[in-house]
This record gives sequence, C-alpha cells and structure tokens, in this order.
Amino acid sequence: MILQDAYSTFQKILDPMPLDTFLDSVLGQRFIKIPGNAQSARAHLFGDDPLQLALDSFEVLAPRMGCHSEAPLGPHPVIEPLPSAEAFKAKIEAFYSLGYTVRLRDIRKLSPALDEFLRAMESIFHQPTTVEAFISRGDAHAPVHHDDYDIIVVQLSGKKRWFISNERSDLPNVWKTVPEGAVILGPHDIVEVDVGDFLYLPRGTKHRVDAMADSFHLSIGFIPLTMREAIIATLDHLSEYDRSFRESVDPRLALSIRNNNFGTLPEKIREGLAKLQSVSRSDDFVAQSLQRRSSRAIADLEKLPAPQGKVTLSAASLLRQSPLAVTHLMATAQKIDLSHPGGHVYIHRGVEESVAFIVGNREFHVRDIPGEIGDDVRVALAEKFVSAGLFEVVAG
Repeated sequence: MILQDAYSTFQKILDPMPLDTFLDSVLGQRFIKIPGNAQSARAHLFGDDPLQLALDSFEVLAPRMGCHSEAPLGPHPVIEPLPSAEAFKAKIEAFYSLGYTVRLRDIRKLSPALDEFLRAMESIFHQPTTVEAFISRGDAHAPVHHDDYDIIVVQLSGKKRWFISNERSDLPNVWKTVPEGAVILGPHDIVEVDVGDFLYLPRGTKHRVDAMADSFHLSIGFIPLTMREAIIATLDHLSEYDRSFRESVDPRLALSIRNNNFGTLPEKIREGLAKLQSVSRSDDFVAQSLQRRSSRAIADLEKLPAPQGKVTLSAASLLRQSPLAVTHLMATAQKIDLSHPGGHVYIHRGVEESVAFIVGNREFHVRDIPGEIGDDVRVALAEKFVSAGLFEVVAG
C-alpha cells in the first residue's frame, strides 16, 4: 500500500469530510460526527450483514468476548468456546437478558475491507491500530467513561444516542494513574448515530452511550505520535551512539526507592538531558531519530501472510503490491534497511534506486525494475519482496 493509496482508503471512510481537514483541524482537538447512510463505504467495513459475519466467526470470537453494562441484572454468563453459530447467538441473547452490551475482539481479519482500512491508518500514522465491535439490544446503557486512546466509531446497524463531553480533553497518558473516583460527564452534547455515521473522539473524552435500537458498531482505537514519543525517539537514537545511556545507574534501586535517596543519579540524569538537548539542536539528528522510530514501528506490526513454498519468478513476472503491505526505507553507508510488518530486509546500498522503485509502485513487471543491474538481481530482489508478503504474483 503506497501512501497515496492509504490516503485514498482513509478518505473513502471519512467522506464527505476532506482528510486534510480531519488531520489538521480535528485530530486530537475535538469530537466530530460525520453523517452517512447505508450506502456509505464505511457502512460496509464489516460486510453487508455484520451480525451474521460475527455469528459465523463463533470459533474465533466466542472464547474472547467481553461485556459491559451501566446496571447489570446479575453476573455475566460464562465466556467459553462454543460449538456453533446458533450457540453463539444464544449466548449473546443471554448477555442481553442481563442488560449487557457484548464486546467482540479479534475481528480485524474477518473483513478484508476493515483490515485494509486499519492498514491505511497504520501507513499514515506509523502507529498500530486496534478494533472491537459492540453489539447491544435496544435498551442497553453504557456507563460514563473515557478511553485511553483516540477512537473512530462507525455505526453499522441500529441506532445509538451518545452523550459526549464538550470540554476539551486533557489527552491522558496510556498508563493507569491513581483513580479519582466516578467519572462525571459534565457539560455535554447529545449526538444520535445511525447506520453509516462516523464519530471521532480524542482520547480522554468523557462519554456514555444508550442504544435506541438493536445495534452493531465498530470502535477503532489508535494514538497518533505524541510529543512525548517524539522526544523518546531522540533519546533512543542518542543511546545508539553514547554508551553512557546504556549503562546501569542504580543497582540498589529498591533501597533507593524505600529511602527516597538516589545519590548521584539526579545529577547524572541532568547531564544526560543536557547531552540530549545539545544533539537535538540538529534538525538532521531529530530527523534520523524519527526515521528510526518509524522503522521500528512498522516492523512491530503483525507479520503479513507469506506464500507457501519457494518463490520462483522471472523477468516477465507481473507483481502487484499487497493491499496490507506497508514499508519504511532507511539507509546506512552500506545497507538499506527495509522495514515491513513483522521484520526487516537488509539490502546492499548499490540497489537503492531499484528498491525505491519497488516500494513506490503498485504494479510492475520484474524487468521494469530500474538500476544498473542484471535480470538475475532484479529477480532476486523481487523474490525477497514476494517472500515477505509485500507483493503478490499476478502473472508469470
């Protein structure tokens, strides 16, 4: 998936709001609703019959289902593997009867359209995304809460009423802090969401939800790169070159914590921060830091399915980029580091032009790969990309 295709895929789900508007004026700043309908591309992210697709996937979904309720009528039913779609449907009904909304995990790979949209987001943000589905009966209520990540909600069937705080979110960190008691909604807007509608809420936005009819919606979670993570990237990059950042600093940490006395460590930290501030004055150093961070982020995505057996191509082979492929290129003096979901491919710097062509094109014949190389090298390069699941063989 080249970046242009990632933007196009995201835009189809976001229509009619321009993607630039969403990225520049909405992301992390305010919640929005984008009205849609049953014909919207986003209304079909989980197939034409979302509930039936979920029921047919009982083997994957039933053992890991979850639930929530504002006022449950009793303990939730046992969560367990089930033998059939009918048994899964009966289990869901049992949750409903006690006032629970059902949460379905591991749904990403059940729908190619959903998988491709999430990969487009990962291509754009260089961050992982998650997705869950929530199904509920028309009288279900969710308690006031907030999420630790930004969410995109797509209503696939039924109708819900959201009560969303109109106060600016404080964008909480992802780790858990000391709880402050019950979450109070405070000033809020009431937003009704129907089939094909799109909601975006920045992380930390307080909200609660009522189902107005039997409902099925997707909740997609992600966190765009934060300033904290960008600074950590520069620290990680510096630690590659400065041994002092990799040395142990307090072998008796438990004792230091108990006594709240860290000896010379505070001064060492100040010295380290001064070094980081000094090298970060270079725009080139910051750029290298962020390139390295993206390389790791892409490689940490789940590995792509690869072809079975040995891949054998020829110069006439026609290749097409996988819709789930995403890559990141970095180069040292000797090698190219091509990161992709699940790992890295290291290639000699002499074929940089060829590699850039491969990752920048949706479809091509192996013989079209440029560079001062022979067809044997072109074929060898192409086989690496196909073996990693980044390209599919269309012909030859």
